[in-house]
Amino acid sequence: MAFDASRVFGFNYDGSWGTSGLDLWMHHDHGLMAKEVARGKRYFPAWNTARWWLSHEAYQRDPERFAANFEAGLGVFAAHGIGVVPVLFNRWRDPWCDFGGVPLDHILPGASSWSRSDSLFAAVDVATTQVEQLFGAYLAGVVGPHADDERVVAWDLCNEPLMGTYVEDDDSPVLAAELRWLGWVADSCRHLGASQPLTIGNFASLTAIRRTEPLVDVISFHPYYMWNGHPTQPHMATVEGFEAFLDEAVAIASEAGKPLLANETVWGARDDATHVEVMRVTLGALRARGIGFTVHALQHSLVADLHEDVYGPVSHAEWLHFVRADGSLRAGHEAFNEYAPG
Repeated sequence: MAFDASRVFGFNYDGSWGTSGLDLWMHHDHGLMAKEVARGKRYFPAWNTARWWLSHEAYQRDPERFAANFEAGLGVFAAHGIGVVPVLFNRWRDPWCDFGGVPLDHILPGASSWSRSDSLFAAVDVATTQVEQLFGAYLAGVVGPHADDERVVAWDLCNEPLMGTYVEDDDSPVLAAELRWLGWVADSCRHLGASQPLTIGNFASLTAIRRTEPLVDVISFHPYYMWNGHPTQPHMATVEGFEAFLDEAVAIASEAGKPLLANETVWGARDDATHVEVMRVTLGALRARGIGFTVHALQHSLVADLHEDVYGPVSHAEWLHFVRADGSLRAGHEAFNEYAPG
């Protein structure tokens, strides 16, 4: 299917059976995935795009099994007319129930022992080359065979990179290293012949969006209206602040001449009615600006932020999932269908 960011309507997907990316993919349950995707399509018939989180760590441990499960999953989505945006790497880390992903040490070897008196890049090149060999094998095994696969509508190079105050520091060596790594990932995908657009799922930072824009074909961001507040993103805690942020992101995309996609959105809530209201505010504002979206997330899962308290630690984001553990739809959440593209 052709990728039109403005018409994207769908969900992020993590299976219900795992507690982390590595767990999900090392114990991949294809039958349960097929059941969950089919159920989601019944609840939301216009669902056309899935942002599907991968695990480079699982690929390293069993490349052939990972590749087979990835191929089978693409088939499941395609059978329901759903294009896929695979998330290749993840930089968001969560102390309540960590998903896993790329630590800073892998992007900048030696960073954990660095002090301001040291040269941060003094011994980086050899170690970086070794890490890139591992990551490069993963990209070659996942992106390479699917570089012309119409079931893959875009590649999300990394979820929420640059997620620290260093994003604002032009002189930060950490910022320089992470941007260098993101550029390497983008260059690798293009070298492998990826015909699909590349994107990066930025957290709600205009600076992060601006810094990653030169690397991508589609600008992606995570506009969460955080109704219960957030200490690090206070600009997203009011409707007025949320909508002002959207307008600035639209302006950045317009100036760059690139599509804009909200590939994570709709903040969580334990209360179903509150979650529906947050959904209405969020998706109404996105639709009014012609911004497509993949909401986070379809399905109850044991990973962070996608389960009720009885299943494990729950963060300030509360419950983001739309479908409960028993397969039922959370009350009122059929309203999502009202925001399907016309």
